[in-house]
Amino acid sequence: MKQYISALLLFILTGCFLSCEKDIAFKGTITDPLLVLNSLLTPDSVVSVHLSQSRFILGDIKPFTHISDANVSLFVNGSLKEQLTHDANGQYMGTYLPKAGDEVKMEVKARGYDPVSSQTVMPHNPNVVVNDSTVTVETWENEMPNQPNTIFKNRRRNMQVQLKLTDAADQENYYYIKATLNFYRHGALVRQKDIKLKLSELLKSNTADSEHIFEDVFGDGGTTDRTENLFSDAYVNGQEILFDFNFDDTLESSKYVNGVKEESSHDDELIVEYIIEIAEISKDFHLYIVSGNKAANAEDAGFSEPIQVHSNIDNGLGILGAYNSYRFVSRFESEYYPYYGER
Repeated sequence: MKQYISALLLFILTGCFLSCEKDIAFKGTITDPLLVLNSLLTPDSVVSVHLSQSRFILGDIKPFTHISDANVSLFVNGSLKEQLTHDANGQYMGTYLPKAGDEVKMEVKARGYDPVSSQTVMPHNPNVVVNDSTVTVETWENEMPNQPNTIFKNRRRNMQVQLKLTDAADQENYYYIKATLNFYRHGALVRQKDIKLKLSELLKSNTADSEHIFEDVFGDGGTTDRTENLFSDAYVNGQEILFDFNFDDTLESSKYVNGVKEESSHDDELIVEYIIEIAEISKDFHLYIVSGNKAANAEDAGFSEPIQVHSNIDNGLGILGAYNSYRFVSRFESEYYPYYGER
């Protein structure tokens, strides 16, 4: 009996593996390549556009083909502003710095492709102010019984910042929030790290009638996708939104013998910089990030239907997005040189 069951399992498993290897012919239509336009507008940078050629999803994996001979026209508020100039690798640069409220339109013509166009509106700068800010420094010393005349000195810095965003009423607004930690030595950036944020923690001070106004709106699952820092004003239109940040840093961790600090290989001071950015983003850019993340997750999971990534490019692919951001920056000196791993 055992031999029969073993033989049956072997037959079933063999059939499964054979069926997995079966070639399925593609019965769709392979369309001509499309022009791909990607551009992200911000008041801090001149207008730029990247152009490339789409590739067949089932084709060979190879670098995208850059488009270097296109005619790229920039229109602002209905009038032609300038022609963008090709720089390198499909990148086209202009000289115009977009302004809040600008209606921006791109028109692109390239040999062998249908003309493409897209338009967006530059968001206004989000109404953000520092609602509260506190910095405390704590120092303590430890004596070592087995090391006479030796102490270990530690200093830590804690910064608590509360930012208040006032959402514009009767408008459909989309926001993105991020925080970055930078380290500088001799004026040069030596390390940069994106700080993982959790909206449920940042928004814990938002209450109305003793209830959390964001309950069941923002997830608390600790996901790591690109949408976890996105939020809209769908449930908080026209309200004030509070964000609470808490950052801890070691300023010094030194050994002193007979009152003299022991030298180390990193005695030169660091400049530590925190940047908190709250940006209002265009709706199309919001939809592009959300759909793109869903598509990437579906691809990683396997055995799922493809998800269409949002695009606002007429006759082509890609995204013309825009954002306008508020920045909170805090810089301070530190004698502590962190490891380059996770903090």
